[in-house]
Amino acid sequence: MNFLLNHSGKKTVITVVASLILLLFLACFGFYWDSREKEWTTSTGSIFVMDTFVDQKLSGADSKRAVETVNQLLLDFENRISVYRSSSEIAGINQNAGVAYVKVSPETFQLLKTAKEYCALSKGLFDITIGPLTDLWNITGANPRVPDEREIEAALELVNYEDLLLREEDCSVMLRRQGQRLNLGGMAKGAAGALAIEVAKSCGVHSGYLSVGGNIFTIGKKEDGSSYRFGVRDPRGESSDYIGIVELTDTTMATSGDYERYFEENGVRYHHILNPDTGYPGDSDLISVSVICEDGAMADFLSTTLFLAGKEKAIEYAEAEFFDFILIDREKNVYLSKGACACFTPNEQAKGYRFINIS
Repeated sequence: MNFLLNHSGKKTVITVVASLILLLFLACFGFYWDSREKEWTTSTGSIFVMDTFVDQKLSGADSKRAVETVNQLLLDFENRISVYRSSSEIAGINQNAGVAYVKVSPETFQLLKTAKEYCALSKGLFDITIGPLTDLWNITGANPRVPDEREIEAALELVNYEDLLLREEDCSVMLRRQGQRLNLGGMAKGAAGALAIEVAKSCGVHSGYLSVGGNIFTIGKKEDGSSYRFGVRDPRGESSDYIGIVELTDTTMATSGDYERYFEENGVRYHHILNPDTGYPGDSDLISVSVICEDGAMADFLSTTLFLAGKEKAIEYAEAEFFDFILIDREKNVYLSKGACACFTPNEQAKGYRFINIS
């Protein structure tokens, strides 16, 4: 399954159109930055959006307003793509599945176009029409359960990214069959964070970071010239435990694992990363995958896809030029690609882990 071997690693179309999107966004909010009139300051902020906490630390001209502008962008993004908001554009597409095309904003159309390209790149291992399965399992909801085989088979029949129809001439979208549902959980936070970083830069931010759930986005370096440092969480420890420190500059790190959202039944852990081929949570020999990549949406997509692909397939991409990774398997082996080795320092107090350079 060499689903990435022909990928050039060029920035996705999300990044290409980001400048147009943020210009429209900033114009709507009347934002104008003039470095001649502003001193560089540092501001922090925290907001709960897209079902997770987003923390910011931004330095630059009028950093306080930059934080506020990023917060507004994230709220607007959620209002467009959340499947849990009946007024969102994604909800509108789901409600009209098999019935009619739905006109959406250029931003949402571009996001869905890129997402479909990712689905094809992964040969369906990543599939944004997985909504019927996520609804069935309800793993992130109040009452998750293990569905019976017939329910899973029925939901699987509705999962096929090729049924996402995109009509570019009028920015309209339709799912081919009734009952089909989009769910962008595998890349939404990465895409939102990437746009937020571009907006922050346009607001005069020259240094800082954004933490969106398991995704980290950085701008430049710290004021002392060093890179930003973040812990890589121990997937079998407490939330404050870490296996090592990674140093990041002008890049993104996205992490997928079986430890964030799950429920247990009869001694079995059922995590939220569902395999669109089987209909069940991915039965991977990996428990955590962190991907370091310039493109936030790509990093999010890759961490999910490599987690489902498993260790053997993931290691095939150790020499990829456009991303690096940190893989942790069930035996607590930590596999580091070449670029990851250069920016990762193991935590000597992390018990039971073995670090392996595979470049």
